Amino acid sequence: MGFFGAIRRLFTGKKTPVQPSANGRRIAGSYDSAKVTDANTNHWANADALSADGANSVNVRYTLRNRSRYEAANNGYCKGLLRTRRNDVVGTGPRLQVTMPGTFPDPDFGTTMNVPADATRQVERRFKAWMESANINDKLRILEESGERDGECFALQFTNLGLTDDVKLDIRLIEPDQVTTPDLLWNDPLAIDGIRFDESGNPTEYHILKRHPGDPVWINPWDYDRIAAAWVIHWFDPSRPNEKRGVPSTTPSLPLFAQLRRYTLATLMAAETAANIAGVMYTDQPPPSEGGDPPEFTAFDHVPIARGSLLTAPEGWRAEAFKSEQPVSTYREFKGEILTEAGRPMCAPRNVSTGSSAEYNYSSGRLDHLPYERAIKIDRDRLRQIALDRLFKAWHREARLIPGYLPAGLPPLADWDTTWHWDGFESIDPVKDATANEIKIRTGQTTLFDVNAEDGKDGEELLRSKARQISLARQLEKENGLMPGTLYPLAVAEQIAAPLPSPEGVDAQPANAG
Repeated sequence: MGFFGAIRRLFTGKKTPVQPSANGRRIAGSYDSAKVTDANTNHWANADALSADGANSVNVRYTLRNRSRYEAANNGYCKGLLRTRRNDVVGTGPRLQVTMPGTFPDPDFGTTMNVPADATRQVERRFKAWMESANINDKLRILEESGERDGECFALQFTNLGLTDDVKLDIRLIEPDQVTTPDLLWNDPLAIDGIRFDESGNPTEYHILKRHPGDPVWINPWDYDRIAAAWVIHWFDPSRPNEKRGVPSTTPSLPLFAQLRRYTLATLMAAETAANIAGVMYTDQPPPSEGGDPPEFTAFDHVPIARGSLLTAPEGWRAEAFKSEQPVSTYREFKGEILTEAGRPMCAPRNVSTGSSAEYNYSSGRLDHLPYERAIKIDRDRLRQIALDRLFKAWHREARLIPGYLPAGLPPLADWDTTWHWDGFESIDPVKDATANEIKIRTGQTTLFDVNAEDGKDGEELLRSKARQISLARQLEKENGLMPGTLYPLAVAEQIAAPLPSPEGVDAQPANAG
């Protein structure tokens, strides 16, 4: 009825008229989930209206992080899910491909400069050598797994003089426990635990403890450094506006993993109990009267039974075996459903969560992996934006200051196009995929470079390798008197241009020869 309806009824004694519908019934809309009833009060008792920062408070993140780590350390399914996820996202690591213009204007002399033909390959090789020297791929895998398990992970850029490469840039991974502000003011509007922001909400500095709070040896444990945001990579997956600190991706699954372990232990205990206690002996005789003979057995006596023997019970007694009711027939189904639900927060299909594809056929496996692969691509793109592009720019700033490290005559970095190639997804049906790619290339829907990029390959390097193979094959065929196409198939144009071989012992004659 509302406030104004109540006032109207108070002074006029009339109810506010209700607009009838076309069929004369009263129009009334409501949400069942918004009603407060005895049936649903307990179900949503813990629902709150906290902000993202309020919900992800220090104590909440601390508890969730520790429980997620414990589950990952003691639950094989949880650990396997996290490890599979990180291997699928990062794999063997990203490969850099650089594209530069052929020429660029020189502002100092007002002329046009030519870019060396192999400049991009030299840059790519230099960057790859630095990544291997700094062990970047392994750190990216740890970054991804920690972000899923702990909710977030930090990478600090620093100078490592121990690197074998001339570029000494390196990153040090830092756990979220160590990013905190011990002297944080509760009423500071531009700061949360561990991070300070400007008026626009951009991070300006991170507060990193000099020692991990869980280290066995503490030296002034609350002493921390203020690190400029330009040197820190903060890896987490926000799910709410203005969310500044992350919680584990396993958060919705933690109760499920705990239930799974409890159910497994309960099933095992029931099976062991049924196996260890063969049966129980009982009698229908009345209890002995006072002064009578004592019973032959007392309560909870252990009677040894030889394996594979027949049993005779004392007079008046019967023996009955326990029924082994565990594991029940639905044990496997229960585990499968629990693990399927546990993998959903990470977009993992059932066979990734369970580690088994016994229930799959090729079509089901392919269909289930489509949304999973889409989530992997999104994570890779976020890694590119948050970590890889920033690392490449930092590497370039240092590399261009080293004499002779990069080729001369390179255009400004703003004119470079950078692409990151990742491991391709395994094909479930290679023949169908190859046929589809062939049709797309022939009809102009895609290019050979795009197809190679989806497989995690460098299209330019693949063509160069193919050209070297063809050139070597033709040379060896000529040197050894082999038919063209023996060592490497002839292309269509080569087949048309190549002369037809003469039959053995017979000279070939033109068709119109007289």
